[in-house]
This record gives sequence, structure tokens and C-alpha cells, in this order.
Amino acid sequence: VDGGTIITETIASIAGNTSLQYTFTATANLSANGNHSVEVWADYPTDSFRDNDTSLVQLYNSPVITTFPYLENFESGNGSWYTGGKKSSWAYGTPASQKINSAASGSKAWKTELAGNYNDLEQSFLYSPCFDISTMTNPTLSFNVALDLEDCGTQLCDAAFVEYSPDGKTWTRLGAFGSGTNWYNKNGTGNNIN
Repeated sequence: VDGGTIITETIASIAGNTSLQYTFTATANLSANGNHSVEVWADYPTDSFRDNDTSLVQLYNSPVITTFPYLENFESGNGSWYTGGKKSSWAYGTPASQKINSAASGSKAWKTELAGNYNDLEQSFLYSPCFDISTMTNPTLSFNVALDLEDCGTQLCDAAFVEYSPDGKTWTRLGAFGSGTNWYNKNGTGNNIN
């Protein structure tokens, strides 16, 4: 866990072509906010094919925001925001690309490729901390965004949109084209945020 001490436990036997759900007696402390990695592998002395013996899981323990209004300008750190997805170029720091070279306030921000362009075929995500809005009657989201997306003319090729999830597994797009204030400016499978 997190590159720490290896915990070894023994399973007496597993029949061929079967599976087994195993719960370790030693527990892991994943209570600290931030990234955690859990690596598990099987070690059998006569196994000569090691390519299928290991599983690595990356976890992120996010803080829960309960005090509102919530304001984050990223000047004192990354705000416990984190990234994921395929070919992610998201980075926290000082924007320095040709068209996006400043932050909305101060000097720090989250941006795809701080000093350049996002990756081709990128399908990445920037995750916020968790928000407990259960006591709110009319929660509102407002943020500053600067976009420099590839323009494919009439065909939508690159897009940005906001999603939310009550459980971290099922995600739903927030809002729709033609609704909200200064929200999505194109309709399609993805939407640019205006």
C-alpha cells in the first residue's frame, strides 16, 4: 500500500480454473486525502509466467466540502483536485501556452498542458473534491474557464463539459445546450463550454 511494507498472507489452495474472493486480515489505512496505490500479486514458486500475477489499483481519497460558499483560486495549492482518464495532460501550475497564459485570479490554475496543447485523442477528466449539498435548496455552480479547442468547422471534434455523480460511479452531464447562463455553446455528443 502506497509503496510501504509488503504484507504477506497465504491462501492454502485454489482449484484450477476457479476464482476466489479474498479479504486480507491486515488492513490498509487510506484515510489521508490524496492518491493511494494498492498493489497485490500472487507468488507461487513454480509459476514461470509472471505477466498475469499482479494487479495495481489507484485510489484517490477526496475531502468532502460542507462549508459554503466554496471558493478555490488554487493559489495555495491544487485544492485537492485531481486528474484521470486517457492520455490526460491536466496539470496544476502557472499557465504558459500561447493563447492561455494566465489564471483567472493570481497565477495558478488547472490547465491541460500548462505550456502547450492538450493531447490528440485525449479523453481526460479534472475531478473536484466531493461536495455535500444535501442541505441546499438551490445549489449553483460558477467558475472561470478559458478554452482553446480545435475547431473542425461544422463537425464537433473536441469538447469540454461538466458532469456530476452522487456515487463516483455513474456520471451525468450538468445542464444542456441552450440552458443556463454562459453555458454550452454547441450541441452534440460533447459540448463546448462558452
